[in-house]
Amino acid sequence: MMRKYEFIKRLLTIAFITMMVFLFSVVSVAHAATTPDSYSNADDDITWNSTSGSYSSIQLVNIGTNMDLGYTFGLAQDTSGNVFSMDSDNPLVKTNNDNTVTNDSVVNGTNNLYRSKMNIFLRDNKKYISSVFQSGYATATTNTQNVSLTSPDFLIVPTTMPSSVTTKNYALLANMTNKKIYTGKDKNGHLALKIVGDFKRGTGTGSNDFDLQAEILLRASPSNSADVQRELFLRNNSTRTQNFQFLFGEDTKLGDDDSVFIKDLGTQNGLYIENSQTDSDGVIHNYKLIVTNQTVDGFDQYAGQAYTSGSGMNWASGFDSNGNGAESKDYNYGADITGKGKVDSSYSLKWNKTSLAPGETSHYGSTMGVTSKPYALPVVSKNYTNETTGQTGSKATNHVNDTLKFSLNVQNNGYGSSWTYKTLEDKIPDGLQFVSGSLRLIDNDGTSQKLSDDDYDSSTKTLTIPPALSLSDGQRATIIYEAKIDRDAGSKTITNTATFTGHDTVTSDKSYTASANISVEKPAYDFEFTKQVKNLTNNETDFKDSTDAKVGDTLEYYIYFTVKGTDSLEAGSQLTEKLPAGIEQDGAASVKGPKDTEPYQSNSISTGIAQVDPGETVTIDFKAKVTSAAIGAVDNTVTISGGTTSSGTSIPTMDSTTATANIQKSDGITEVPSLIDFGAVDLGGKSKTLGNIATKGQLIVNHPDSNDFSVNVAYDNDDPNSQMINLASGETMPTDGTNLLFLRQRDDSDTDSGTWQPVSASGTRIRTKDFGGNQDSLNLTNYIGVNDWQIKIPQDTSSGVYQGTLTWSLNESL
Repeated sequence: MMRKYEFIKRLLTIAFITMMVFLFSVVSVAHAATTPDSYSNADDDITWNSTSGSYSSIQLVNIGTNMDLGYTFGLAQDTSGNVFSMDSDNPLVKTNNDNTVTNDSVVNGTNNLYRSKMNIFLRDNKKYISSVFQSGYATATTNTQNVSLTSPDFLIVPTTMPSSVTTKNYALLANMTNKKIYTGKDKNGHLALKIVGDFKRGTGTGSNDFDLQAEILLRASPSNSADVQRELFLRNNSTRTQNFQFLFGEDTKLGDDDSVFIKDLGTQNGLYIENSQTDSDGVIHNYKLIVTNQTVDGFDQYAGQAYTSGSGMNWASGFDSNGNGAESKDYNYGADITGKGKVDSSYSLKWNKTSLAPGETSHYGSTMGVTSKPYALPVVSKNYTNETTGQTGSKATNHVNDTLKFSLNVQNNGYGSSWTYKTLEDKIPDGLQFVSGSLRLIDNDGTSQKLSDDDYDSSTKTLTIPPALSLSDGQRATIIYEAKIDRDAGSKTITNTATFTGHDTVTSDKSYTASANISVEKPAYDFEFTKQVKNLTNNETDFKDSTDAKVGDTLEYYIYFTVKGTDSLEAGSQLTEKLPAGIEQDGAASVKGPKDTEPYQSNSISTGIAQVDPGETVTIDFKAKVTSAAIGAVDNTVTISGGTTSSGTSIPTMDSTTATANIQKSDGITEVPSLIDFGAVDLGGKSKTLGNIATKGQLIVNHPDSNDFSVNVAYDNDDPNSQMINLASGETMPTDGTNLLFLRQRDDSDTDSGTWQPVSASGTRIRTKDFGGNQDSLNLTNYIGVNDWQIKIPQDTSSGVYQGTLTWSLNESL
């Protein structure tokens, strides 16, 4: 079997930049009935030590060779400007680095504050690279006081924003007493740190008087990304409702020059700063700081502003009179958010107003990452919209039979980097059913392409997708699919987790996870609705969710419906069966209604339904033949529509579970990529060899028998039906006497380094070793992905857009 598709080469004599617009989601503050000095639901993967300590500790998260992201409360560097030496038994942890973090914080002047300060940094070889301004480290008697002295961290202000927000008047730490520090470990084995204490300001009930218990927390991202989550939990200890809003501010200092641009991430999710530092050997190191709200209860507004020394610094100066910041400007990635060019950089984050009743707890979060060129920093997220109600994420009220649309996002926040997006895996939990035909990929140039349902394995309920994309700084890719909530999810909270895997140019594959929690209501009306199948030709005796079959087999289906809960299903609803192509009813159906004592025979499977009270059932049993029109996995569901409960509530259409007949497929290639993209180049009078920057689409084959086989690709530059043609002039792309197109041919697996082989007119194997037989929907995209193709362009090639055609074939070994 052969399949053809096009690949495109663009030759341009000028460079250009493509700007992208990204989707985003805003997370608002949620209240949870937890106490701050115990673990929070927002961080329930952390196991905390039961007793407090007197020292802080340091955790490093490895980014690459001799490059680590670190976090702690308090001091992290010695008097030589190096990160403290790590423990002998753990090269990424330093215990007992600062014993002053539980001391009362001290305000010095209007905007200086020390003790209990967050400290996020890079360790470049041994060198300490700060993310915020440090006032000095060379004197051991005072260096603990100089940790981010000019940064207030969290600020609590009245709901009416003051004209000037200063550290002295509004910093949380300035009035926090009775501090304790706790350590714990998360699911990835990283340290978590939290400082717990009492916050009291004023003695009355005015708008700026507060009585709260606070927990300030630092932890590594649970997704495995190289960033740190900075969190705050508050509990209202008083007998009155307290109203306030929170800011977070830092005076940043990343490299040699404190005057830099403050830039937007382009997704309304935060900001970043880039800077460089020259070491004693004259080597320039390039660094990047990233602040995002891509965490639970992330900030709602953000702003950059010039830092003003002394009493003039106003941490709310970057927001307008309505409280809006850079997020309201719809900036593209890399835009200057201050509008003033390079400034002595600082930033402020702001959350929407909070009204906290007695005993309630509120939560606030942000992330900070610091990285170095050329490391990628993939940030992953997973969110959903209830398509039935239009509600989003944590705000959604979800019911059985609602349809959810999931967005699985990854953005590369790295510096001078390229991240190869290799695999996305999403195991769909019980309680959700994948909706066929809903799978799409929005790649880094904003185009959307439909993905094959073959990427979903119904037997394991797992999506496995090879996106074959390369994401440079600021670029983003999103995979979208829909799932229906089934009866198994009623009155439960289910968690759906995705795993993103890829690598940059200097590191090997690494995986990152993102989850979405879906809470499902239990209504007064509940039901169970199943459809199962068995293969009578194969002498199967038990009904099940799926069975294997071939053309000519006889199948038997069984439909079961019952009402649970307290409400009945009123008379008048309609059960509808629409058999898919390739499945034909064979004989009468046996139907038993809710009031029937014996089943009756009916030529039609579809039927009206009488009233069904709690505990009563409707069953239908029928046989069907598999015809030649059946291909692959043939899914079949039944619906009940037009229903009303005994309470008078209209019921959305109810869907049964899916009964699947896996029909043996024909031998061949079922899907090939639509495009191999080699990007753009200015030859400058020289011959050049280009690697592909993207493979759009997938290579999927079926081979149901046991013989081994090979997959070949062919290209003929002498054939007018396939040769590379300049679309404007009609010229054929010349060759230099050698081949034009090359493929990285693997020996045994797609992880082999491979060797470059010319793609010949007679065909070139994508792998030297045969593939084993008995393959169904075998995805071979990783053999032909990003950087797996090369094209040699002679120096005399004319400018223009070139297009050619590849031919694919599957050859069975005898």
